Amino acid sequence: MKEKDRFKDLADLITGEKSLREKEERLREEKKKAIEEQKDMRRRKIVEGKLQLEEDPVQKRDVVQNIKLFEWEAPERYQVKLNSKGFMVILALSLAFIVLLAILGKYFLIAAIVSILFVLYAAGTTKPLIAKHKITKRGVDTTNKLYEWYMLDSFFFAEKGDYYTLVINTKLNFPKVLIMLVNKKDRDAIFVILQKYLLYEEIKKQAKIDKVTYGEYVPLEKL
Repeated sequence: MKEKDRFKDLADLITGEKSLREKEERLREEKKKAIEEQKDMRRRKIVEGKLQLEEDPVQKRDVVQNIKLFEWEAPERYQVKLNSKGFMVILALSLAFIVLLAILGKYFLIAAIVSILFVLYAAGTTKPLIAKHKITKRGVDTTNKLYEWYMLDSFFFAEKGDYYTLVINTKLNFPKVLIMLVNKKDRDAIFVILQKYLLYEEIKKQAKIDKVTYGEYVPLEKL
């Protein structure tokens, strides 16, 4: 019986590895197809843009059942690495500046600097919480709020540290963008699904502040 069980375990292991390889291969094929579809969508947008009238941001939409397509968990923000020596330098410079502002009577600026120092300290000493995000048939669900597809405009990935930043531009006045961290293993699956509904944003030259905030922009060709 033990010999038979060993053969069964070996067969299960081989079958499982084969299934995993097949799943990864299907994902690669889907990603390749998705990139081509994105290029076609971009070309259509360019052609249609010559004739397209300005759209009402609140469009007529069909009622769609809210079926979950993909779900992932990641930190709600990047961990700020607070170096004690570096923070003491920042604190000393801030205090000197605060003294100068106090002499000038700029008390609102003093309050703003104190607030920034507090936020920096809190971010550096507090571990970020884990957030849950979902892509559904109706839209993107993040922080327990659903943003339907008609509210969303385009998306892109940026790479920063151990994670990718998923940035989704919206058609809303607030929030203008949705920002979610993505584990590297989940990026391709998320891209394959999102590209069916949204255009991947093309950024020719990334602003420095965006690079610091989101990370290095990932072009479509490098996905």
